[in-house]
Amino acid sequence: MKKVFVWIALSLWSVMTIFAGEKAYLFSYFINGSKDGLHLAYSYDGLNWLPLNGGRSYLTPSVGKDKLMRDPSICQAPDGTFHMVWTSSWTDRIIGYASSRDLVHWSEQQAIPVMMHEPEAHNCWAPELFYDEPSQTYYIFWATTIPGRHKEVPTSESEKGLNHRIYYVTTKDFRTFSKTKMFFNPDFSVIDAAIVKDPKHEDLIMVVKNENSNPPEKNLRVTRTKKIAKGFPTKVSAPITGKYWAEGPAPLFVGDTLYVYFDKYRDHRYGAVRSLDYGGTWEDVSEQVSFPRGIRHGTAFAVDISVVEALKSNRNYNPLIPDNVADPSVAKFGDTYYLYGTTDLDYGLNRAGTPVVWKSKDFVNWSFEGSHISGFDWSKEYEYTNDKGEKKKGYFRYWAPGRVIEQDGKYYLYTTFVKPDEKMGTYVLVADRPDGPFRFANGKGLFAPGEGFLADSKGLLAPGEGGIDSPALIDDIDGEPFIDDDGTGYIYWRRRNAARLSADRLHLEGEPVSLKTPRQGYSEGPVLFKRKGIYYYIYTLSGHQNYANAYMMSRESPLTGFVKPEGNDIFLFSSPENQVWGPGHGNVFYDEGTDEYIFLYLEYGDGGTTRQVYANRMEFNDDGTIKTLIPDIRGVGYLATPQETRTNLALQAHFYASSEKAPRTSVVNIETQPNQPLPDKGSVKSYTRTHTYQAAYVADESNGTRWMAADTDSSPYITADLKEIRNISECQFYFTRPTEGHTWRLEKSMDGKHWQTCAEQGKVQVRSPHIANGIGKARYLRLHIRRGDAGLWEWKIYEK
Repeated sequence: MKKVFVWIALSLWSVMTIFAGEKAYLFSYFINGSKDGLHLAYSYDGLNWLPLNGGRSYLTPSVGKDKLMRDPSICQAPDGTFHMVWTSSWTDRIIGYASSRDLVHWSEQQAIPVMMHEPEAHNCWAPELFYDEPSQTYYIFWATTIPGRHKEVPTSESEKGLNHRIYYVTTKDFRTFSKTKMFFNPDFSVIDAAIVKDPKHEDLIMVVKNENSNPPEKNLRVTRTKKIAKGFPTKVSAPITGKYWAEGPAPLFVGDTLYVYFDKYRDHRYGAVRSLDYGGTWEDVSEQVSFPRGIRHGTAFAVDISVVEALKSNRNYNPLIPDNVADPSVAKFGDTYYLYGTTDLDYGLNRAGTPVVWKSKDFVNWSFEGSHISGFDWSKEYEYTNDKGEKKKGYFRYWAPGRVIEQDGKYYLYTTFVKPDEKMGTYVLVADRPDGPFRFANGKGLFAPGEGFLADSKGLLAPGEGGIDSPALIDDIDGEPFIDDDGTGYIYWRRRNAARLSADRLHLEGEPVSLKTPRQGYSEGPVLFKRKGIYYYIYTLSGHQNYANAYMMSRESPLTGFVKPEGNDIFLFSSPENQVWGPGHGNVFYDEGTDEYIFLYLEYGDGGTTRQVYANRMEFNDDGTIKTLIPDIRGVGYLATPQETRTNLALQAHFYASSEKAPRTSVVNIETQPNQPLPDKGSVKSYTRTHTYQAAYVADESNGTRWMAADTDSSPYITADLKEIRNISECQFYFTRPTEGHTWRLEKSMDGKHWQTCAEQGKVQVRSPHIANGIGKARYLRLHIRRGDAGLWEWKIYEK
């Protein structure tokens, strides 16, 4: 355990040391309805901005009437602390505040009552922070409307009664604040003020939005001052933006170039203007900048590059696998971790993907090649005759493999097969290696003698006519084995059933038992594990976005003596604030190398069969009870020495694609505290999640984001611009739906105009990742997906 944390600490220290002194840039922003909180993006050149944290929030808002986090403004103090203010509501008279040393862990959120003394004030919008070095003082300024207070301006009907001016307070410690005063009072309605220091002229530039609505202005203008204490002239420049509505300016100097980024909120995209003469003249460069999809009003600011590299190193490890996988179980044999699960294809439960075994040496970098189950065409729809004599069609499916066990050099897999006619059972398969190939352990094998897989016209599943010729161990799903210290085997399956296994692990011994649990209702995905002489039985409750995991404890045997633990018996449930919905059907993995218990589980995804595998560490109290596990996207990380130490050039490349799939939004009602004492229930709240499919996501080191081409794109491709010529040795492509197989062609170019093929996969291959070697010198790489799902979870690029 200590070795792992020491390695991580040294890695972060190395990052901070290697890059110290160089500059990079961060952008704080919000997305969607602003309830999910703070988002960050980074850039090295001011043009190409990539999301951090897998595009997920760093901080969920908790103050204000509406608990929003709009317009987050961040300023770094001389001591390195990051201070942030934000809009907490459309109608609040307070603004939100928090601080952080690393932009990951934040202080308790506070409400600064900047306008509470003005009972008629309508709002406190878009607060901004600016640190004045000469006076060592922070200025916080924002827009407020106070009816009748200022010169009236004509307004449209939709903005009637709104006439904003900029107010401010000062502070040196964010504990005491000056009285609120007027900061900027021009002869127009003004919002969204933002200040940047001119590094050449040593004065201050403020960009504001002219908010007049009748006739509409909705543009950005500039004013300057030598000293902030003397205020800014109310005579402003002509508009620096074009004939579109713009708001939320974020000025940033990148070297001697001044950019002003802004929200083209009617166009649902971000834009930018640029000045090469310190604000004298401006050009629109909106077509040259790229931002994360859905970005809204925020702040751009320069930091030491070590801050960005540390944020990138402090990555999230959930989801664990770059694919849609459910019902996970993990076993370790030798120096390799093996993950077994249900392959999801977003077709619902009526069809599943090809089963595969994912392998890893370090618990972070996972791969597979081919399937461990042969003899099935998982994509073929078979016809059968039901009990009513009706002709129907269906698919063979492989579900919920239990943890693989080893005995006498053989590996036993207990997994559910569902036949086209929906008959299902748990079967025993055996192999000479943990990654297969596996064969049916009972019966004559996969096929009826001499008949092959398909039967004749009498029907696929008629007795003795083909199909699966092995009898099921259990005529039900979710078989999960457990081997006790004395070598006795047991198996558990859905609806709280359990039985002893025969010594050869192929049959049940004795009558099955039904485990009585304090919480009732449908249950599946059982788990049995043992720790310090205590047997733990885990069973699921509810389902979908409201999956929860309860448990019982026994000190007698794996089949008897189970009792409800003291305290909370539901130890895992949804954590919307951590972006985790419906942690369901999982498994416990004990890692001897780190002496840790890890719970692997499926996460709801977008609903249906879009699930992914998550993993989090389990903790126990002194009496053996399980501490409440709050699931998160941080995950587990490395459990062994990292197997990939090369620099991934993709992390600093710019990506663009032939098309991008339209965003997908899920709205669900989640029970947030189901672990209340019986018979109480938790509260239910509605949450929204939107997945986007941008090209930049292929280089964010997240298995939860991906680029996908539009459904109408008949010739999908994605391009990497490395920004300089590099000598490329290898590319790794983690395709979406990799179990369905892909073919592809990779091209390279020095100038982005003249291309030559440098690698090609012409035959459909089922694996992840696909690898291209020996590419050579190139600045641009372009990947054409010829067959298979048109999407990538990750694209890794390595240099010779």
